[in-house]
Amino acid sequence: MRHRRQAIIMFTVLAAFWAADLVCMQARNLNAAGLPLATTLQKAPEILYRDPFRLSLDRTDMLAGLAGAAAVGFAWLYKWIDRKNYRDREEYGSAEWGKGRDIEPYCDPEPAENLQMTATEALSLDVNATRRNLNVAVIGGSGSGKTRGYVRPNLMRMNMNYAVTDPKGEIYRSCARRLEERGYTVHKLDLVDLAAGDRFNPMAYINPDKPEESIMLLADNLIRNTDERQNAGGGGDQFWTKAEKALYNALLTFVYYTADHPSMPAMIDLVAAMQASEEDEQAMSMVDARMAASRDMIREVRDHPDEWDDQVHRIVDGLDFATAQYRTFEQGAGETKKSIIISAGVRLAPMQVPQVRALLGGLDGTDTIGLDEFRRPGRTALFLVLPDTNRTFNFLAAILYQMLFEHTIYAADHDPEGHLQVPLHCFLDEFANIGQIPNFEQLIGTIRGRWISVSVILQDLAQIKARYKDNWETIVGNCDSILCLGVGKGDETTPKWLSGLLGKETIDLRDNNVTKGSHGSFTINNRRTGRELLTPDEIGKLPDDRCIYLLRGVRPFLSVKTDPERPVASPRSSLRHTPGWRPMSQAGVPAGEPGIRTRWGRHRP
Repeated sequence: MRHRRQAIIMFTVLAAFWAADLVCMQARNLNAAGLPLATTLQKAPEILYRDPFRLSLDRTDMLAGLAGAAAVGFAWLYKWIDRKNYRDREEYGSAEWGKGRDIEPYCDPEPAENLQMTATEALSLDVNATRRNLNVAVIGGSGSGKTRGYVRPNLMRMNMNYAVTDPKGEIYRSCARRLEERGYTVHKLDLVDLAAGDRFNPMAYINPDKPEESIMLLADNLIRNTDERQNAGGGGDQFWTKAEKALYNALLTFVYYTADHPSMPAMIDLVAAMQASEEDEQAMSMVDARMAASRDMIREVRDHPDEWDDQVHRIVDGLDFATAQYRTFEQGAGETKKSIIISAGVRLAPMQVPQVRALLGGLDGTDTIGLDEFRRPGRTALFLVLPDTNRTFNFLAAILYQMLFEHTIYAADHDPEGHLQVPLHCFLDEFANIGQIPNFEQLIGTIRGRWISVSVILQDLAQIKARYKDNWETIVGNCDSILCLGVGKGDETTPKWLSGLLGKETIDLRDNNVTKGSHGSFTINNRRTGRELLTPDEIGKLPDDRCIYLLRGVRPFLSVKTDPERPVASPRSSLRHTPGWRPMSQAGVPAGEPGIRTRWGRHRP
């Protein structure tokens, strides 16, 4: 920057010397011809473009050139001494819309290797080259094209593994067969027609290295997403919630360590078998007796540790946690225990429905949803079909995503390369309606290096604020891409927030003042002011085919939405000039195999 400034100063000083020298020579010649002074001054500068390559060595002309150079030099010196920070055209803001050259460094030359945002902007899947994660916050009101213009086009690129929240099942109906034709194994958890999809046994995905922690997350997830009336600040309500959570921790852990086929229905049956009496507080239910027998077993093994193998000690450690959590329940009075049992029965009532029990694996613990397949080299797509009119069973969606993230993160951490063998992208449509995923605000910030990414899809900002309260900014802040496809008519929060992200630009403003009368006057005043790149009301009136895309560290884009009927042209890209970059299509492709080449293999046509 310093050398550039010196070059500019030197060039302007030499230009001033040249111009003053030529003008002085021309003025002397015109004056010698007897022309008037006014004519001489008017015609003297014409030599600058009529004969610009001349240079006079006359003493007078040289002195004039030195005087011109000195004037420009003194002007530069004054500016240097003045030291004021003039940011021309940026006084009130420097925001402006991005152009093609702004997105080029972040696109892959092969369209199939991008996550398509708009008709003209895309983001490469190579997060190491772009230094941007693939987490996307998609905002769009009803009918704005979230499914048609974003989810479906990117799903049909078939360049990753997928987990897709699918309201009403329309994405599954339109894409499942095509995915299977390209070699994908397709699974579906159907919460609309409970018997139509795969079975999902959450207990089959408890982390074997830290089962107690995984079970506590499952119990917390169950409570958070089955109690819409939960008041985080309520004193009395919190007592019952915590007591109920301790009971779930105890029963889930007991089932996990003692059942031949651990499952949620087995835990539900234990709750149904529990009893409490206000008259005889010493009375024992079947569950009480099992917990007492477990304590006897724990004492026996602890008293003679050398007589038992490691497997027994591991079970005893788990039962020790279960009985300790159950002790919290047992310490209550008979009336208190009865209230906790009733509350648990009411909360678990949806899982007593026969179709739901079968969906959750039944007593035989059947699981066909195939979360294990995301840790293998093959291609997998999982669809979660949600009803759009009834949220009774939507808590199962939050449990599914908890287990999916736990299982894939565990697999990535135990992979020699530290990430999944095939990247996984989760299209979380209707994000606010799938419940609150435990620790999601931490997960979204740490999954990038494990080749896991998410698209958080919302109708408006108020949805995520209501669900995640104080953590919504952390979630959105960990999305390097924000895509706004349109806002609802009554939504005031989202346009204001988005307008603030776009920033302000500096514009020229002209004031015309007219005074009428016998001594009227007319004045023009030019000044500069700041203006939002788009005001909230302008964002609310975006045309149906337009959208706004923001990528971290890049100017925002006002673009045309992706049209699934129109193929996207190969973007110009400068990724190929990035150190260490290589085309994704050249990695892991068997020679002579037909199809579209991608980083992780070829898709057969």
